Amino acid sequence: MVNTLLISFDLIRQDEIPTPLAIASILAQQRSTNEGHDRMRIEHLSINMLEYGGDACLEQFDPVLAAYDLERFDAIALSAYIWNEYLLNPFIALLRQRGFRGKVVLGGYQITYGRQEELLQRYPDCQIFISSYAEQAIADLPDHLDVQAPVFLNTPVDFPQLASPYLSGALPVPMGAGMVRLETKRGCPYRCSFCAHRDLVTRGVHKHPLEKVFQELAFLAERRVKRVNVLDPIFNAGKEHLEVMREVIRSGMRSTFTLQTRFENIRGEQGASFLELCEQGNFHLEFGLQTTDHEVSRHIDRANRMDLVDAALEQLGARGIPFEVSLIYGLPGQTLDSFQRSIDHLQAKGCSDIKAWPLMLLPGTKLHDQKAQWGMEEEPLGEFRIPVVTASNAFTREEWERMELLARTLVPSNRLEQVA
Repeated sequence: MVNTLLISFDLIRQDEIPTPLAIASILAQQRSTNEGHDRMRIEHLSINMLEYGGDACLEQFDPVLAAYDLERFDAIALSAYIWNEYLLNPFIALLRQRGFRGKVVLGGYQITYGRQEELLQRYPDCQIFISSYAEQAIADLPDHLDVQAPVFLNTPVDFPQLASPYLSGALPVPMGAGMVRLETKRGCPYRCSFCAHRDLVTRGVHKHPLEKVFQELAFLAERRVKRVNVLDPIFNAGKEHLEVMREVIRSGMRSTFTLQTRFENIRGEQGASFLELCEQGNFHLEFGLQTTDHEVSRHIDRANRMDLVDAALEQLGARGIPFEVSLIYGLPGQTLDSFQRSIDHLQAKGCSDIKAWPLMLLPGTKLHDQKAQWGMEEEPLGEFRIPVVTASNAFTREEWERMELLARTLVPSNRLEQVA
Protein backbone atom coordinates (compact mmCIF):
# COMPACT_ATOMS: atom_id res chain seq x y z
CA MET A 1 0.00 0.00 0.00
CA VAL A 2 1.39 3.40 -1.05
CA ASN A 3 0.75 6.29 1.30
CA THR A 4 0.45 9.73 -0.28
CA LEU A 5 -0.13 13.11 1.31
CA LEU A 6 -1.74 15.71 -0.93
CA ILE A 7 -1.04 19.28 0.24
CA SER A 8 -2.91 22.16 -1.36
CA PHE A 9 -2.20 25.84 -0.79
CA ASP A 10 -5.63 27.41 -1.01
CA LEU A 11 -7.33 30.78 -0.85
CA ILE A 12 -10.43 29.90 1.16
CA ARG A 13 -12.63 32.85 2.03
CA GLN A 14 -15.54 33.11 4.39
CA ASP A 15 -18.49 30.82 3.58
CA GLU A 16 -16.41 28.72 1.17
CA ILE A 17 -16.06 24.95 1.48
CA PRO A 18 -12.51 24.20 2.71
CA THR A 19 -11.76 21.47 0.15
CA PRO A 20 -11.10 22.82 -3.38
CA LEU A 21 -13.05 21.25 -6.23
CA ALA A 22 -9.83 20.25 -8.03
CA ILE A 23 -8.57 18.34 -4.99
CA ALA A 24 -11.95 16.71 -4.40
CA SER A 25 -11.99 15.55 -8.03
CA ILE A 26 -8.62 13.82 -7.51
CA LEU A 27 -9.83 12.15 -4.31
CA ALA A 28 -13.12 11.08 -5.88
CA GLN A 29 -11.38 9.46 -8.85
CA GLN A 30 -8.86 7.61 -6.69
CA ARG A 31 -11.58 6.26 -4.41
CA SER A 32 -13.93 5.32 -7.26
CA THR A 33 -12.17 2.08 -8.21
CA ASN A 34 -11.24 -0.99 -6.20
CA GLU A 35 -7.79 -0.86 -7.75
CA GLY A 36 -7.29 2.65 -6.41
CA HIS A 37 -8.29 1.56 -2.90
CA ASP A 38 -5.96 -1.44 -3.00
CA ARG A 39 -2.89 0.39 -4.29
CA MET A 40 -2.81 3.75 -2.54
CA ARG A 41 -4.16 5.64 0.43
CA ILE A 42 -4.39 9.44 0.00
CA GLU A 43 -4.67 11.98 2.79
CA HIS A 44 -5.33 15.65 2.12
CA LEU A 45 -3.98 18.67 3.98
CA SER A 46 -5.37 22.09 2.99
CA ILE A 47 -3.29 25.12 3.96
CA ASN A 48 -5.39 28.26 3.77
CA MET A 49 -2.96 30.96 2.66
CA LEU A 50 -5.37 33.66 3.81
CA GLU A 51 -4.92 32.49 7.39
CA TYR A 52 -1.13 32.62 7.28
CA GLY A 53 -0.57 35.62 5.02
CA GLY A 54 2.21 36.14 2.51
CA ASP A 55 4.75 37.06 5.18
CA ALA A 56 4.31 33.87 7.18
CA CYS A 57 7.54 32.19 8.27
CA LEU A 58 7.88 28.47 7.64
CA GLU A 59 7.87 27.69 11.37
CA GLN A 60 4.21 28.69 11.43
CA PHE A 61 3.40 25.56 9.44
CA ASP A 62 4.96 23.30 12.09
CA PRO A 63 1.77 22.86 14.16
CA VAL A 64 -0.06 21.71 11.04
CA LEU A 65 2.66 19.32 9.92
CA ALA A 66 3.07 17.99 13.47
CA ALA A 67 -0.21 16.12 13.05
CA TYR A 68 1.45 13.93 10.39
CA ASP A 69 4.21 11.37 10.64
CA LEU A 70 5.92 12.49 7.46
CA GLU A 71 8.30 9.53 7.41
CA ARG A 72 5.44 7.13 6.65
CA PHE A 73 4.53 8.79 3.35
CA ASP A 74 5.94 7.42 0.09
CA ALA A 75 4.98 10.61 -1.78
CA ILE A 76 3.89 14.13 -0.95
CA ALA A 77 2.12 15.99 -3.75
CA LEU A 78 2.01 19.79 -3.64
CA SER A 79 -0.15 22.20 -5.63
CA ALA A 80 1.86 24.84 -7.48
CA TYR A 81 0.10 28.09 -8.33
CA ILE A 82 1.23 31.64 -8.85
CA TRP A 83 0.13 32.68 -5.34
CA ASN A 84 2.30 30.07 -3.59
CA GLU A 85 5.22 29.88 -6.02
CA TYR A 86 7.53 31.82 -3.68
CA LEU A 87 6.88 29.27 -0.92
CA LEU A 88 7.35 25.94 -2.71
CA ASN A 89 11.10 25.28 -2.46
CA PRO A 90 11.38 26.44 1.18
CA PHE A 91 8.35 24.31 2.06
CA ILE A 92 9.85 21.23 0.40
CA ALA A 93 13.03 21.84 2.41
CA LEU A 94 10.91 22.04 5.56
CA LEU A 95 9.31 18.69 4.75
CA ARG A 96 12.77 17.16 4.43
CA GLN A 97 13.83 18.68 7.74
CA ARG A 98 10.76 17.14 9.38
CA GLY A 99 11.67 13.64 8.23
CA PHE A 100 10.08 13.14 4.81
CA ARG A 101 12.23 10.87 2.61
CA GLY A 102 9.83 9.99 -0.18
CA LYS A 103 9.15 11.44 -3.62
CA VAL A 104 8.05 15.06 -4.05
CA VAL A 105 5.27 15.51 -6.62
CA LEU A 106 4.30 18.89 -8.07
CA GLY A 107 1.22 19.74 -10.15
CA GLY A 108 -0.82 22.81 -11.02
CA TYR A 109 -0.65 25.67 -13.52
CA GLN A 110 2.97 26.49 -12.65
CA ILE A 111 3.92 22.94 -13.67
CA THR A 112 1.47 22.14 -16.44
CA TYR A 113 2.78 24.80 -18.79
CA GLY A 114 6.47 24.74 -17.84
CA ARG A 115 9.24 23.24 -19.96
CA GLN A 116 11.02 20.25 -18.50
CA GLU A 117 14.47 21.85 -18.34
CA GLU A 118 13.07 24.94 -16.62
CA LEU A 119 11.06 22.88 -14.14
CA LEU A 120 14.13 20.89 -13.11
CA GLN A 121 16.01 24.13 -12.47
CA ARG A 122 13.15 25.83 -10.62
CA TYR A 123 12.34 22.85 -8.39
CA PRO A 124 15.58 20.92 -7.81
CA ASP A 125 14.09 18.63 -5.12
CA CYS A 126 11.05 17.51 -7.10
CA GLN A 127 11.07 14.00 -8.54
CA ILE A 128 7.66 13.78 -10.25
CA PHE A 129 6.02 16.55 -12.28
CA ILE A 130 2.36 16.35 -13.33
CA SER A 131 2.01 18.38 -16.50
CA SER A 132 -1.63 17.55 -17.18
CA TYR A 133 -4.97 17.22 -15.44
CA ALA A 134 -4.10 15.35 -12.27
CA GLU A 135 -6.92 12.87 -11.63
CA GLN A 136 -5.41 9.92 -13.50
CA ALA A 137 -1.77 10.94 -12.96
CA ILE A 138 -2.22 10.83 -9.18
CA ALA A 139 -3.98 7.47 -9.44
CA ASP A 140 -0.96 6.15 -11.38
CA LEU A 141 1.65 7.38 -8.86
CA PRO A 142 2.44 3.89 -7.49
CA ASP A 143 3.81 2.93 -10.93
CA HIS A 144 6.47 5.68 -10.82
CA LEU A 145 7.77 5.80 -7.27
CA ASP A 146 10.67 3.42 -7.95
CA VAL A 147 11.94 5.35 -10.98
CA GLN A 148 15.24 7.10 -10.22
CA ALA A 149 15.22 9.73 -13.00
CA PRO A 150 12.78 12.69 -12.89
CA VAL A 151 9.33 11.68 -14.08
CA PHE A 152 7.01 13.89 -16.16
CA LEU A 153 3.43 12.64 -16.20
CA ASN A 154 0.95 13.73 -18.81
CA THR A 155 -1.80 11.20 -18.33
CA PRO A 156 -5.09 11.60 -20.22
CA VAL A 157 -8.30 11.77 -18.23
CA ASP A 158 -11.38 9.87 -19.37
CA PHE A 159 -13.89 12.65 -18.67
CA PRO A 160 -17.05 10.60 -19.33
CA GLN A 161 -15.88 8.19 -16.61
CA LEU A 162 -14.55 10.81 -14.18
CA ALA A 163 -16.07 10.44 -10.73
CA SER A 164 -18.10 13.34 -9.35
CA PRO A 165 -16.65 15.03 -6.24
CA TYR A 166 -20.19 15.77 -5.03
CA LEU A 167 -21.98 12.54 -5.84
CA SER A 168 -19.12 10.40 -4.50
CA GLY A 169 -19.04 12.20 -1.16
CA ALA A 170 -15.46 13.40 -1.64
CA LEU A 171 -16.71 16.98 -1.32
CA PRO A 172 -19.29 17.23 1.47
CA VAL A 173 -21.60 20.26 1.24
CA PRO A 174 -23.28 21.54 4.39
CA MET A 175 -26.91 22.61 4.20
CA GLY A 176 -27.15 26.25 3.11
CA ALA A 177 -23.50 26.46 2.03
CA GLY A 178 -22.51 29.98 1.03
CA MET A 179 -20.61 29.12 -2.16
CA VAL A 180 -19.55 26.05 -4.11
CA ARG A 181 -17.81 25.54 -7.43
CA LEU A 182 -18.97 23.48 -10.39
CA GLU A 183 -17.62 22.69 -13.83
CA THR A 184 -19.52 21.47 -16.87
CA LYS A 185 -16.44 21.41 -19.10
CA ARG A 186 -12.70 21.90 -18.83
CA GLY A 187 -10.40 23.68 -21.25
CA CYS A 188 -10.93 26.62 -23.59
CA PRO A 189 -11.38 26.72 -27.39
CA TYR A 190 -9.63 30.10 -27.70
CA ARG A 191 -5.91 30.85 -27.85
CA CYS A 192 -5.35 34.05 -25.86
CA SER A 193 -1.58 34.27 -25.40
CA PHE A 194 -1.70 35.23 -21.71
CA CYS A 195 -4.05 32.48 -20.55
CA ALA A 196 -3.30 29.07 -19.02
CA HIS A 197 -6.81 27.58 -19.26
CA ARG A 198 -6.30 26.01 -22.68
CA ASP A 199 -5.28 22.36 -22.84
CA LEU A 200 -1.90 22.69 -24.56
CA VAL A 201 -1.67 18.95 -25.17
CA THR A 202 -4.98 17.96 -26.76
CA ARG A 203 -6.02 21.58 -27.45
CA GLY A 204 -9.56 20.47 -26.82
CA VAL A 205 -12.50 21.21 -24.54
CA HIS A 206 -13.45 18.29 -22.33
CA LYS A 207 -17.16 18.09 -21.52
CA HIS A 208 -18.65 16.38 -18.53
CA PRO A 209 -21.70 14.25 -19.40
CA LEU A 210 -24.87 16.30 -19.00
CA GLU A 211 -26.44 13.51 -16.96
CA LYS A 212 -23.70 13.87 -14.34
CA VAL A 213 -23.95 17.67 -14.39
CA PHE A 214 -27.73 17.45 -13.87
CA GLN A 215 -27.25 15.06 -10.95
CA GLU A 216 -24.77 17.47 -9.37
CA LEU A 217 -27.22 20.33 -9.82
CA ALA A 218 -29.93 18.27 -8.10
CA PHE A 219 -27.54 17.56 -5.23
CA LEU A 220 -26.65 21.26 -4.83
CA ALA A 221 -30.33 22.20 -5.02
CA GLU A 222 -31.08 19.75 -2.23
CA ARG A 223 -28.32 21.31 -0.12
CA ARG A 224 -29.82 24.79 -0.78
CA VAL A 225 -26.49 26.29 -1.80
CA LYS A 226 -26.58 30.07 -1.99
CA ARG A 227 -24.06 30.60 -4.82
CA VAL A 228 -22.59 28.37 -7.52
CA ASN A 229 -19.46 29.60 -9.29
CA VAL A 230 -19.20 27.73 -12.59
CA LEU A 231 -15.51 27.31 -13.41
CA ASP A 232 -15.83 26.76 -17.18
CA PRO A 233 -13.37 29.23 -18.78
CA ILE A 234 -16.05 30.12 -21.36
CA PHE A 235 -19.43 28.82 -20.22
CA ASN A 236 -21.32 29.96 -23.33
CA ALA A 237 -19.04 28.17 -25.80
CA GLY A 238 -20.68 25.28 -27.65
CA LYS A 239 -24.36 24.37 -27.25
CA GLU A 240 -24.63 22.31 -24.06
CA HIS A 241 -24.63 25.43 -21.85
CA LEU A 242 -28.23 26.13 -22.84
CA GLU A 243 -29.28 22.70 -21.58
CA VAL A 244 -27.50 23.34 -18.28
CA MET A 245 -29.32 26.65 -17.86
CA ARG A 246 -32.65 25.07 -18.70
CA GLU A 247 -32.05 22.39 -16.07
CA VAL A 248 -31.23 25.04 -13.45
CA ILE A 249 -34.52 26.80 -14.24
CA ARG A 250 -36.54 23.58 -14.46
CA SER A 251 -35.29 22.44 -11.06
CA GLY A 252 -36.31 25.72 -9.46
CA MET A 253 -32.88 26.35 -7.96
CA ARG A 254 -32.66 29.64 -6.08
CA SER A 255 -28.87 29.70 -6.10
CA THR A 256 -27.07 32.54 -7.86
CA PHE A 257 -25.01 31.11 -10.71
CA THR A 258 -21.85 32.97 -11.74
CA LEU A 259 -20.91 32.24 -15.36
CA GLN A 260 -17.70 33.19 -17.16
CA THR A 261 -18.88 34.17 -20.60
CA ARG A 262 -17.80 35.75 -23.89
CA PHE A 263 -19.55 38.71 -25.50
CA GLU A 264 -19.04 37.54 -29.08
CA ASN A 265 -20.97 34.33 -28.44
CA ILE A 266 -24.14 36.27 -27.66
CA ARG A 267 -25.50 36.49 -31.18
CA GLY A 268 -27.92 34.76 -33.49
CA GLU A 269 -30.62 32.37 -32.36
CA GLN A 270 -28.40 30.72 -29.75
CA GLY A 271 -27.44 34.09 -28.29
CA ALA A 272 -31.09 35.09 -28.07
CA SER A 273 -31.90 31.85 -26.23
CA PHE A 274 -29.03 32.50 -23.84
CA LEU A 275 -30.33 35.97 -22.97
CA GLU A 276 -33.89 34.69 -22.49
CA LEU A 277 -32.64 32.02 -20.06
CA CYS A 278 -30.59 34.62 -18.19
CA GLU A 279 -33.80 36.58 -17.63
CA GLN A 280 -35.62 33.50 -16.33
CA GLY A 281 -32.93 32.36 -13.86
CA ASN A 282 -30.61 33.87 -11.30
CA PHE A 283 -27.49 34.19 -13.43
CA HIS A 284 -24.64 36.67 -13.02
CA LEU A 285 -22.33 36.98 -16.03
CA GLU A 286 -18.59 37.67 -15.94
CA PHE A 287 -16.87 38.83 -19.12
CA GLY A 288 -13.09 38.75 -19.39
CA LEU A 289 -12.79 41.34 -22.14
CA GLN A 290 -9.26 42.50 -21.11
CA THR A 291 -9.24 45.53 -23.47
CA THR A 292 -11.44 47.41 -25.92
CA ASP A 293 -8.42 48.47 -28.01
CA HIS A 294 -8.37 46.35 -31.17
CA GLU A 295 -4.60 46.61 -31.69
CA VAL A 296 -3.83 45.63 -28.10
CA SER A 297 -6.27 42.72 -28.31
CA ARG A 298 -4.47 41.48 -31.44
CA HIS A 299 -1.19 41.45 -29.52
CA ILE A 300 -2.68 38.87 -27.13
CA ASP A 301 -4.22 36.74 -29.90
CA ARG A 302 -7.72 37.80 -28.97
CA ALA A 303 -8.81 40.38 -31.60
CA ASN A 304 -12.01 41.48 -29.87
CA ARG A 305 -15.00 42.09 -32.16
CA MET A 306 -16.12 45.35 -30.59
CA ASP A 307 -19.19 45.55 -32.82
CA LEU A 308 -20.45 42.30 -31.29
CA VAL A 309 -19.30 43.36 -27.82
CA ASP A 310 -21.24 46.63 -28.05
CA ALA A 311 -24.34 44.85 -29.37
CA ALA A 312 -24.23 42.40 -26.45
CA LEU A 313 -23.72 45.23 -23.95
CA GLU A 314 -26.80 46.97 -25.31
CA GLN A 315 -28.93 43.82 -24.99
CA LEU A 316 -27.69 43.07 -21.47
CA GLY A 317 -28.54 46.58 -20.36
CA ALA A 318 -31.94 46.57 -22.01
CA ARG A 319 -32.89 43.27 -20.37
CA GLY A 320 -31.48 44.19 -16.96
CA ILE A 321 -29.23 41.12 -16.79
CA PRO A 322 -26.53 41.52 -14.08
CA PHE A 323 -22.98 41.33 -15.39
CA GLU A 324 -19.44 42.53 -14.82
CA VAL A 325 -16.47 43.08 -17.12
CA SER A 326 -12.81 42.57 -16.27
CA LEU A 327 -9.85 44.29 -17.91
CA ILE A 328 -6.10 43.71 -17.70
CA TYR A 329 -3.53 46.50 -17.43
CA GLY A 330 0.07 46.00 -18.49
CA LEU A 331 -0.77 44.28 -21.79
CA PRO A 332 1.68 44.40 -24.72
CA GLY A 333 1.38 47.66 -26.63
CA GLN A 334 -1.01 49.08 -24.05
CA THR A 335 -0.62 52.65 -22.83
CA LEU A 336 -2.12 54.60 -19.99
CA ASP A 337 -4.40 56.32 -22.52
CA SER A 338 -5.59 53.09 -24.14
CA PHE A 339 -6.35 51.62 -20.71
CA GLN A 340 -8.35 54.71 -19.81
CA ARG A 341 -10.22 54.49 -23.12
CA SER A 342 -11.21 50.90 -22.34
CA ILE A 343 -12.74 52.04 -19.06
CA ASP A 344 -14.44 55.01 -20.70
CA HIS A 345 -15.86 52.85 -23.49
CA LEU A 346 -17.44 50.37 -21.09
CA GLN A 347 -18.86 53.06 -18.84
CA ALA A 348 -20.33 54.87 -21.85
CA LYS A 349 -22.07 51.60 -22.79
CA GLY A 350 -23.70 51.41 -19.37
CA CYS A 351 -21.33 48.99 -17.65
CA SER A 352 -21.13 49.96 -13.98
CA ASP A 353 -19.28 46.89 -12.66
CA ILE A 354 -15.75 46.95 -14.07
CA LYS A 355 -12.72 45.24 -12.54
CA ALA A 356 -9.10 45.50 -13.66
CA TRP A 357 -6.22 43.16 -12.88
CA PRO A 358 -2.46 43.49 -13.43
CA LEU A 359 -0.91 41.33 -16.13
CA MET A 360 0.79 38.16 -14.90
CA LEU A 361 3.10 36.17 -17.20
CA LEU A 362 2.33 32.51 -16.60
CA PRO A 363 5.08 29.97 -17.43
CA GLY A 364 4.53 28.14 -20.69
CA THR A 365 2.12 30.67 -22.19
CA LYS A 366 2.97 32.40 -25.45
CA LEU A 367 3.06 35.83 -23.83
CA HIS A 368 5.54 34.61 -21.23
CA ASP A 369 7.88 33.68 -24.08
CA GLN A 370 7.36 37.12 -25.65
CA LYS A 371 8.50 38.98 -22.55
CA ALA A 372 11.71 40.30 -24.15
CA GLN A 373 9.92 41.23 -27.38
CA TRP A 374 7.67 43.64 -25.50
CA GLY A 375 10.34 44.79 -23.08
CA MET A 376 8.27 43.63 -20.12
CA GLU A 377 9.62 44.03 -16.61
CA GLU A 378 8.15 42.14 -13.66
CA GLU A 379 8.04 42.81 -9.94
CA PRO A 380 6.77 40.56 -7.13
CA LEU A 381 4.00 42.55 -5.46
CA GLY A 382 1.24 42.10 -2.93
CA GLU A 383 0.88 39.81 0.03
CA PHE A 384 1.82 36.70 -1.93
CA ARG A 385 4.65 38.27 -3.96
CA ILE A 386 2.95 37.56 -7.27
CA PRO A 387 5.12 38.71 -10.22
CA VAL A 388 3.24 41.25 -12.34
CA VAL A 389 4.32 43.32 -15.34
CA THR A 390 5.04 46.88 -14.14
CA ALA A 391 6.83 48.34 -17.20
CA SER A 392 7.26 47.65 -20.91
CA ASN A 393 8.30 49.41 -24.10
CA ALA A 394 4.77 50.92 -24.20
CA PHE A 395 4.49 52.30 -20.65
CA THR A 396 6.78 53.34 -17.80
CA ARG A 397 6.69 52.25 -14.17
CA GLU A 398 5.10 55.59 -13.30
CA GLU A 399 2.40 55.12 -15.94
CA TRP A 400 1.76 51.62 -14.62
CA GLU A 401 1.22 53.10 -11.15
CA ARG A 402 -1.38 55.43 -12.63
CA MET A 403 -3.08 52.44 -14.28
CA GLU A 404 -3.04 50.62 -10.94
CA LEU A 405 -4.65 53.66 -9.30
CA LEU A 406 -7.38 53.63 -11.96
CA ALA A 407 -7.97 49.93 -11.24
CA ARG A 408 -8.27 50.56 -7.52
CA THR A 409 -10.81 53.33 -8.03
CA LEU A 410 -13.03 50.95 -10.03
CA VAL A 411 -13.44 48.50 -7.15
CA PRO A 412 -11.65 49.66 -3.99
CA SER A 413 -9.73 46.66 -2.68
CA ASN A 414 -6.24 45.30 -2.40
CA ARG A 415 -6.39 43.57 -5.76
CA LEU A 416 -3.17 41.55 -5.57
CA GLU A 417 -4.23 39.99 -2.28
CA GLN A 418 -7.38 38.68 -3.93
CA VAL A 419 -5.87 36.91 -6.91
CA ALA A 420 -7.38 33.44 -7.12
